[in-house]
Amino acid sequence: MFERRTLWSFILLLLCTLDECSSWEVDPANPCEHHDYWNVAANPHKMCDGCTVYRDELLANHTHLYEYSNYNTTVFNQDDHYRNLIINLEPCKGVVYIFVRKTRICYPNPYSCIDRPISGPNNCNWTHFMSVIDGTRDGAPTFFELPLTSTRYYIAVYAKEKSKYSLTMLSDIGQLPRPGNKGALTAMQLQELQIQLSWDVATFIPQGISEVNRYWVYSAMLLDKDRRTNSAIFLSKNKIMNTVCGLTNNTDRPFGDPVPASRCYEGKCNATIDGVIVGKRYIFNVVAESWSGFNMSYAGLILQTDWQVVRKAGGKSSEKMLQAVGVVTGSVFGIVIFFYIWMINLYGR
Repeated sequence: MFERRTLWSFILLLLCTLDECSSWEVDPANPCEHHDYWNVAANPHKMCDGCTVYRDELLANHTHLYEYSNYNTTVFNQDDHYRNLIINLEPCKGVVYIFVRKTRICYPNPYSCIDRPISGPNNCNWTHFMSVIDGTRDGAPTFFELPLTSTRYYIAVYAKEKSKYSLTMLSDIGQLPRPGNKGALTAMQLQELQIQLSWDVATFIPQGISEVNRYWVYSAMLLDKDRRTNSAIFLSKNKIMNTVCGLTNNTDRPFGDPVPASRCYEGKCNATIDGVIVGKRYIFNVVAESWSGFNMSYAGLILQTDWQVVRKAGGKSSEKMLQAVGVVTGSVFGIVIFFYIWMINLYGR
């Protein structure tokens, strides 16, 4: 007969094999041994639905564990199109990856694949969904909208370097504002020290559950050394400007008062920003806040201010005309002076 421990280990290994959780070798005597690694958090944090957790320090090569459960029958009885789960991992500074497993423990094991040349859910132990970990999106947020097909999810957040991050779990997806026009912003310089920022209103899927309350505008002057690392990241892993916590950490405060949603007209919102300095690069972004208290950042915009006062109009023809007028005026002035001197000599004798 099998000993009880041996039988249980065999069952866990069989479940993992049937679920195709990984091609990585698992110790049948202790399939969840990575839970006890020295750099894995000892006590998993239980996430509630609609909650956001902010962590101001995750050391390099360390992992935080989270457990999420949902037994809300109202949510599960929604149409398939809306019965989803949003998992939003936003780096505030640094590089963090998320690994998700549904239904059954063990927790995902980032260390089974983090250093492998080709990585994916099928190559990472106990993992169904995961961030892109090949370096091309380091510093970018990870946003999953998954079919809500399980009541339990096991999550591991791994830091490639010392990082700060926030994590949100939400099954009532209609409460989350979604930036309009894929988060694009436009800007126009109105005068020497003034910028007008414009964006499309945020939307909700499905509609009718919540609405936008207000928009927060952020702006910051960039240093000469600040450069965007690639098109997937804004701005860089050390200065993240397209996540809510990144904007909070990298700016002193929002610019001015928030823009009420009631001020937007025909799907467009505007904000006027004063006090910009000519010849400097600025970063602008907007955060939409719903009446439910959920926030989402737009994509962001970099703008270099350049204000020129036009002193001559009409191009070369006008310039020649000004030169001709100057010649004629000078000639007339010379004739007047000559005539004045001649009159003095004539009548002064």
